[in-house]
Amino acid sequence: MTAATWDEVLGQPAAVQTLRTALVADEVAHAWLLVGPRGVGQQEATRAFAAALNCPETTTDQGCGTCSTCRRISRGAHPAVADLEPKGANYLVDDVREEWMPLATRTLTEGRRRVLRISAAERMNEAAQNAFLKILEEPPPSVVWVLDVEDEGALLETVVSRCRRLDFVPWGPAELTGRAATLGVPEEQRPAMVRAALGSPERLADLADPDIAKARWDHLSLLDRLATGGPGEVIPAAKERVQWARSRVAPVKERNAEELRQLGEAFGVEGSQGWPPGVKARLTRRFERLERQEQRRCLDLLLDDLASYLRDLLAVQAGAGGAELVNLDHEAALRRDADRLPAADAVVGLQAVVRCREALDRNGNPELQLERLLYTLALPLYRAA
Repeated sequence: MTAATWDEVLGQPAAVQTLRTALVADEVAHAWLLVGPRGVGQQEATRAFAAALNCPETTTDQGCGTCSTCRRISRGAHPAVADLEPKGANYLVDDVREEWMPLATRTLTEGRRRVLRISAAERMNEAAQNAFLKILEEPPPSVVWVLDVEDEGALLETVVSRCRRLDFVPWGPAELTGRAATLGVPEEQRPAMVRAALGSPERLADLADPDIAKARWDHLSLLDRLATGGPGEVIPAAKERVQWARSRVAPVKERNAEELRQLGEAFGVEGSQGWPPGVKARLTRRFERLERQEQRRCLDLLLDDLASYLRDLLAVQAGAGGAELVNLDHEAALRRDADRLPAADAVVGLQAVVRCREALDRNGNPELQLERLLYTLALPLYRAA
């Protein structure tokens, strides 16, 4: 079995070549800024990079892929490699001082270089960034930081200037089509699925899930529901979408419960006795974070679907069609709704999607925020009708 190799990093040849060249030249920067859409290979590239830095079997620009070190790095289970994720809406200064700094300065018990990836690094608030800047100004020699961001504009210039930038791009049609085949998507559905994936392999994998595929059809039919049912459909529609997002948390809870059970057996826990100090509390916090993240991820799927539909609506009103649309499989519905919602109101709807997402980032009540968004769409549809 191979693991943590560059072969796993698809759709990013330029980024891979830059990292491999740095390894060969022994010019590995102490901090890298990976800029691009979420989930297009940043984690895989970071782990392949970490394997090359830590594999005991090779001294080349990549790990062997078969040793214990490479396999554990691939699973995210090696002590020299960590993915740091926000516990709430933002990273706070306490995260930097109480977690990141001790982790970066801790003596390595295994491996040669510690690789720490900060997911969604743009979510550091200003105080956290200023605290993190001190680490970048005096970096521990054995640590490589990887800041994963969608938009570096949210970071302080002093932080950006101390990192080596590396751009990650959306996947192209060829890579996505190949992944669709791997996921078992029927050949006749692949062109539409590839377009709807918006360059994201993670979104493509979601669309291959029957439950999420059905939910997408529900999301894309919301305008028709509001047009035919009027503003009275807003509250039940918002409630149903939030309930669906919450229902998707159940499998995460089951996985977390099974992990807790297995760890309890490993530690010899009986009842609530036998846990090492602090371990169960840390696990509980991590599980709660994973459950919140899954619900939010599903709400983001809804917002992505709505935004893509409104964008397509504007494209149809401008004379576009066919392969120019994101939602190829909804062209007939788009042409119908293009006559229902004026272009100016579609633009306002897109702005409302952005505001809804920002409100959710601030931990706004999901039902209330979705109601606000759907009313923004329902009222002009009602007036037009």
